[in-house]
Amino acid sequence: MKQGFTCRACAPLLLASATFAAEPLASIDGDGVLAASRGGETLLSWRKAPLSSPAGGAKFAGSAFFHPLRTPSGFELTTIQPSDHLHHFGVWWPWKFIEVNGTKHNTWEIQEKQGGHAAKSATALPAENGALRWRLENETHTTGPDGKQATAILETTTASFGAEGADAFFLDLDIRQKAAGAPVKIVDYRYSGFSWRGPASWNKDNSTMTTSGGKGREDANGTQARWVVVCGPTPKGKASLLMMSAASRLAGGEEKVRVWDSKAHNGTPFVNFNPVMNQALPLDEAHPAVSHRKYRIIAADREIDAQSAEAAWKKWTGS
Repeated sequence: MKQGFTCRACAPLLLASATFAAEPLASIDGDGVLAASRGGETLLSWRKAPLSSPAGGAKFAGSAFFHPLRTPSGFELTTIQPSDHLHHFGVWWPWKFIEVNGTKHNTWEIQEKQGGHAAKSATALPAENGALRWRLENETHTTGPDGKQATAILETTTASFGAEGADAFFLDLDIRQKAAGAPVKIVDYRYSGFSWRGPASWNKDNSTMTTSGGKGREDANGTQARWVVVCGPTPKGKASLLMMSAASRLAGGEEKVRVWDSKAHNGTPFVNFNPVMNQALPLDEAHPAVSHRKYRIIAADREIDAQSAEAAWKKWTGS
């Protein structure tokens, strides 16, 4: 009988890997952040206070974003403050323009000092089925010519973070916004809302992009999509980030996506789900496309193809 092969040198590595995977996730309330940790390694971090020493100076002191977001192997799928856009922050969702009392404010480019999207508090909730749950209270404020800030939008986001099999994590976001006082209009623009800035090491030559509409990096911009998946290399193989939107279930139609083609910054990954690309919408319960949005992100240590992405979206939405 042929004997099975045993690698004694591999045993400690396999044991360590299995032990890491078996350890529960933990919420760590740190200095300016609320983090998800396992085995002492930070896998996800929410910025709940302004950056203390941002590149570009105090005008870029952003908050209310996720960074880092890592795969189970530790590959970092987010970038903040890249040199080409110091106001880009990992996974974040400011509106480009809002209108309050007839005045339009840019709340995306915080360096313009017209307004911004900021974290107010972050609270760890009881875990469910091994997944961490956080309540994130945020606001969108406007800044007047006199420098005074006024809260325009109140937001409560529920975040869930957990394992999706042995080689992936999921991040679920349920974002609910309402006007704080005076009516708010979300102004139409080519980019606005839920966004991801990907690894600086990924570009047009070593990564791929696919949408639910069958589009790629060169022709996806401005098209409707339920999901977008980007795959690229890591030191240990390949990784993918799958972004999914529930707009077709909540608001009756798919969001449009803003993405960069190969001519924009060498094709570095930037993906934006935008419900106001072609029309402005009032922020109220009658328009859930802007007032109630849900997204799921899958961070995986593998290549996710279109068939798998569609299956993941259907499973998540119950379609």
